[in-house]
Amino acid sequence: MNYEQIILDIITPLVANKDRLKVVLMDQENLYETSYVIYCDEKDVGRLIGKKGIVAEAIREVVNASAKLNSKKIRLKFEVKK
Repeated sequence: MNYEQIILDIITPLVANKDRLKVVLMDQENLYETSYVIYCDEKDVGRLIGKKGIVAEAIREVVNASAKLNSKKIRLKFEVKK
């Protein structure tokens, strides 16, 4: 399953500066856990995280719901693209 594309499909409508949006796969810690870093514009990182992390948590829940079909866990980290 292409989790990178799933993440992009979810977060692209939420950001204003779509050309600075990038999802990067980090090293896998084990077969069941995968980490991604989401790089975005400084103004968009607040939109993706939301107040008290509500939006970020919702994104993580949706992505992990699809990952559970393959007995995996997806970790997401949000960073400002420099």
